[in-house]
Amino acid sequence: MKKVIRLICILLSLGPLASSLLSLPASICNKDEDNATKVEKKEKKEEKEKSKTVTPEKKHIRIQLSLKGYFEDPDAFPFSIATKNWSELKVITPPTQGNKVKKGDSLLTLDLEKIKQRLDSLNSELTLNALDKQILASGVKLAETLSPIEMEELVRKEKHAKEDYERFQKIELPYEKKAEAMALKSYEQTLSYVTEELNQLKKMYEADDLTEETEEIILQRTQNQVERAQFSLEGAKKRNLEFKEISLPRKIIDKEKAFDRKKLSMATLRKTQPIELKKKKLELEKMEEGRNKLLKTKKELEFDLKQMTPRAPIAGILYWGIFKRGKWSGSTIFEPKLKKAGVIKPYEEFLTITPRKRTQVRIQLPEKNLKEVKIGMKGKILLPYQPDEKLDARLAQISETPINPGIYDLTIQVTLPEGEKLPLPGTACTLKVVTYENKNALTLPSSAVFSKDADPDSKFVYLISKKGKPKQKKVEVGKKSGDRIEILSGVRIGNKVLAEKPKP
Repeated sequence: MKKVIRLICILLSLGPLASSLLSLPASICNKDEDNATKVEKKEKKEEKEKSKTVTPEKKHIRIQLSLKGYFEDPDAFPFSIATKNWSELKVITPPTQGNKVKKGDSLLTLDLEKIKQRLDSLNSELTLNALDKQILASGVKLAETLSPIEMEELVRKEKHAKEDYERFQKIELPYEKKAEAMALKSYEQTLSYVTEELNQLKKMYEADDLTEETEEIILQRTQNQVERAQFSLEGAKKRNLEFKEISLPRKIIDKEKAFDRKKLSMATLRKTQPIELKKKKLELEKMEEGRNKLLKTKKELEFDLKQMTPRAPIAGILYWGIFKRGKWSGSTIFEPKLKKAGVIKPYEEFLTITPRKRTQVRIQLPEKNLKEVKIGMKGKILLPYQPDEKLDARLAQISETPINPGIYDLTIQVTLPEGEKLPLPGTACTLKVVTYENKNALTLPSSAVFSKDADPDSKFVYLISKKGKPKQKKVEVGKKSGDRIEILSGVRIGNKVLAEKPKP
């Protein structure tokens, strides 16, 4: 009908003749032409809207996890020298990188001269310690024997000191006072005697017939005696005064202080003698402890001396450095230590012996992938030097705790083709494991599934209703693969879903 009207309009445009023939007014033609344009625009709009819809499709979803890792020898033996006392491990003959060793073979040669000198010095110290201990032990034994005797002697001396002081107060002091008084009295008496004798001589000589010269001599001699007696008496009085005022008070004080000192000294000795004995015993115990320490040090150094002649605990290949979860440390950091005159630290793992009878792969598993993998899952291992060859693998173990923040340890068992050599420890590799697969999954383009800003976990799509209007529909989504997402519920085959969010 549209085409007929359009044809009529064309004829009308030819002139009055065509218009009269068709008997149609031009106004009708113009009106129909406008209607035709509107219908055409509507059809184009409907076709455009129809092109913005998608329908759910069945697709094969396969999600594969790819992780980097390293081969390791599960029987590898990290080697260190575990000394107890000696810390200087100086290298004389270094080990050879990649060298094959048998169990018991020498790994390297260390400098033993200084530790042997230290052992000789310890033996001398122990000999001197034994002699000192004998001397001190004899002294302690003698002190223990003499202690009761000396204590008895102290008691006796205390008693004697007290008796002497009491004797001085009761006997000696009164006697000295009496003796001093008696001495003064004796001088007084002597003076009295010679004075009386002089007086008698004078009377006698006045009555007898002795010559005057003889009388003079005798009188003079007696007079001299009187004078000497007077002087002696004067001295005696002086000494008596000094005795009373100076000598005697000082002597009393000296005796008292001497007695106090003796008492204090005896009391101190009574306390210090047992302490001195105890001190000697403690010194003997300390010397014994010192000897035990020397013996312990000697025993440790003898053990260290044996450790410093290291031999291979197992057979295998030598590697400088260590393997940490399959990753080799490399030899560079150990080159200064393992060269001649290099120094190794005790307990430092500087060599690894790999028997190379088994192999496995160690992988650092990110925490975000922890729920995607399970023990027993199978996968493939890709080698960088054989990209076309894939080795069968099985997830054997996952650490229960992280080895680093957000990282877990994953151990992979690998099956090698018959006759193929084991990969070298430390060889890098890649694990490929399918964590999810659905061969008949209902999917939509990811861009056609939306979520609310307030609830990102709530997913929905826009369905086209029978009236042609968009309508929200809540859906449950599964895994995402590429640009498509799995729809678990909410839509079905044949539903028309808007590919884009409709404009408001």
